[in-house]
Amino acid sequence: MLIDQDDEVGLARRNLVTFYGLGGIGKTALSERLEAWVKHDLPLVNGWGPAPATKVDAIVRIDLHGSAGQIDMTAVLLALRAGVAGIRRRWPLFDLAFTAYWSAVRPGEPLPSIHSRGEYADVVADTAGEILKDLGSAADYTVGTPVGIGVWGVRKIIGILRRRRDVRLGVSAFAGFEEFLLRCADDPSPTEARPVLACEIAAILSWELAAMVPSPLLTVFVDTTERLALDPRRMSECHLNTLIHDMPNVLFVLTGRNMLDWYDESRADLPYRGRWTWPGLVPGAQDAPRQHLVGNLSPSDTRALIERGRRLLDLPMSDAVVEELVRSSAGLPQYLELARQVALSAKDAGKGRLIQVNEVTGGLRSLVMRVLDDIPADEQRAIRAACLFRVFDTALIAAAADVDHGCAERAVTRPMIDRQDGQRFPYRMHDAVREAIRRTDHQVTGGWSERDWELAASRAAAAARLMHDAAKEREDNSAVLDAVGIAIGLVCEQNTTLEVSPSTSYADWLSRAIVFSPSVQGLRPRVPPASRTEYGRQVLNFIAAKSLETPAEERLRLLREISRANHPLRNVARRHLGYTLKAQYRWDEALDVFDELSAEVPTSLHLGQRPQVLSTTRRFVEARDAAANLRVQALITRAQEYAHGRPQRYFAEIGEKLSKLRAAGRQREYLEDLGLYLERRAFLHSNLAVDEVDSFRDQAELVGHTVATRSALLAMVLVHRSDPAEISVILSRLKALDLASSPTDVIGYRYAVAEFCDARLAGDRNRLTALQQEVDGLGARTRSWVPVECFLQSVGLPVRPVPTQWLEPYDLVNRRWARHLRSYLSRHNVQ
Repeated sequence: MLIDQDDEVGLARRNLVTFYGLGGIGKTALSERLEAWVKHDLPLVNGWGPAPATKVDAIVRIDLHGSAGQIDMTAVLLALRAGVAGIRRRWPLFDLAFTAYWSAVRPGEPLPSIHSRGEYADVVADTAGEILKDLGSAADYTVGTPVGIGVWGVRKIIGILRRRRDVRLGVSAFAGFEEFLLRCADDPSPTEARPVLACEIAAILSWELAAMVPSPLLTVFVDTTERLALDPRRMSECHLNTLIHDMPNVLFVLTGRNMLDWYDESRADLPYRGRWTWPGLVPGAQDAPRQHLVGNLSPSDTRALIERGRRLLDLPMSDAVVEELVRSSAGLPQYLELARQVALSAKDAGKGRLIQVNEVTGGLRSLVMRVLDDIPADEQRAIRAACLFRVFDTALIAAAADVDHGCAERAVTRPMIDRQDGQRFPYRMHDAVREAIRRTDHQVTGGWSERDWELAASRAAAAARLMHDAAKEREDNSAVLDAVGIAIGLVCEQNTTLEVSPSTSYADWLSRAIVFSPSVQGLRPRVPPASRTEYGRQVLNFIAAKSLETPAEERLRLLREISRANHPLRNVARRHLGYTLKAQYRWDEALDVFDELSAEVPTSLHLGQRPQVLSTTRRFVEARDAAANLRVQALITRAQEYAHGRPQRYFAEIGEKLSKLRAAGRQREYLEDLGLYLERRAFLHSNLAVDEVDSFRDQAELVGHTVATRSALLAMVLVHRSDPAEISVILSRLKALDLASSPTDVIGYRYAVAEFCDARLAGDRNRLTALQQEVDGLGARTRSWVPVECFLQSVGLPVRPVPTQWLEPYDLVNRRWARHLRSYLSRHNVQ
């Protein structure tokens, strides 16, 4: 039923089989058993019969147990590549595309290792080396870099493609592959991974599989798909939908609680939907592959399972108890597993006595309680504490339960806790067990009251704060985001008392940590999609409002909702509402927001917002007057003098500001201001080294700081130590980031400065004219555009003036910037 060749692809997709049913009926066990059966790992006596006649060449497993509604598409791509590594060593199209994508979403990181017939980085290096040899650009390819030869080689290839759009790579590829490779390098970023693009990369692997004769069969098992419904927007379900549709020659086996409704035309959120697209998903479909309801075990199967366990475990259980257990369990595998644990505990404690009916029957919740009854009290505390987390490690539950680490280590060996090796937080608990424990009240022996749960969550949050502070101290931005994500998960699960913030501008440490995290957008994949608490709900709203995936008007709506709530982020949201309106050039609305906030909470931070908006909009006189006697006065004076062509005060004062930001751990602001400092040094001074800019760019890209990355790219162009081809690559990247960051999809001043200076150094009048036309067509130009306007005027290409309250005559401002430009050109030997 699967498609072997690419030209056989039609509308219908028949590469998906699903197993669905209630929680606790053994869907995960079924998925794992199916995988073992397909791999010929089951003995014939297991009851499954002989292995399938169809040869499966590779198997991939995607486990969503720890998901909060999202799929990590980068991890999916890695899993797919690891799976097909056993079929053959090299997959050149996929490897090139994935490496370009990887270097964009994980800048500075080497390629991961895939231990199957050679290291993955070596495979990519071989492929890139051969292509560069064909292109005549392999002379310097033997030089390694911090991110590995493979990544460097692919970047080199991409640079060639940017300079020579007519180049075709010496690999067997589909039409347009070179353009697609550029998209893989340019479109994603550490905070915007572009999962739809990742699906397209997976489709390339499908294309390469189809090109083989005969086409190998790859089977992908995806477990716990009901987790995708945790995200109200169902974005990851859309990505899975696209992934399966775009890999028609790969068999996907999905297990979850719910029947897939992709056959429903009304699912307008799905890219691919309808009964003609997914005929096997239509209820009542008989042709395989299709959807299968996994019900409870039949009475005979239930009895056989219990009797087998009685025999193998030597359980002192009578036939009458077996029959009652068959009846009371109704064939629910999770129930039977818990009953088995209770029976084992009773056997160990009973010194030969028979197990009684009332010990192994009752509701699922009562069985969970009986399992806990036979666990030491300190381990019970650790297990209860684990219920606060979707995934966890022993340090977290030790802190939450207030027990020693040895106790936590023992607790995670209990049968209700599963381990996933290779994960930062490797433990999890089945939802049915977690909810049964979580919702017991203080009347149960050993049970926790609401206050106990709150205290446990508060202890865990304190531990998360220590993790956060330690990560801040060592400047490990990824670990900072992990720690903040843990704390957010806690406040979404349980009312939690948080420690106070060291700053009076914030009610608690978490509010401040969210705002000053390396990237608010970077928190999104680390937090749950929904919250049980009002505190958590508004935190999630704030994170959504700061995500570029959220439509502009929805961001404003979310920020307004938070600003009206009684929440520690209330005033933060009001500030960010003003910032968002300001970024959308809605100046008067932004001023109204900041004026209202200043009237209610007249802090220096809030009072300083009006002068900053006025200065940004080139209302320099009003800004100067509004800033008088405020703490922001020095900033306004510095910024406006710079715009008027007088940078002396800026360079005299910026060092102290950078030191304060770094000492305060305000990493995002520090990177933004450091980037601005480097771009200005590159233009006005001659003491900026390429290595300094490269190091800063790595820092900015590692945390997904788009503004700082754009500053780094501008500085690299201005330093002008690279060859013209490399500068062309940098300019393309800078323009792409400018357009992506703009609310109106237009260039920013950074690209304009870079393009002007490079074109002026090259003596390219056509480029200067094209830039003048682009700048002249902009709907709004802020303070930062003043130098660009003066530069263009200096070459006889003036742009339409915009209303400006000059503090000095414009002719004087224009002459200053023309003089700075001549100095810059002179340093680069151009008159």
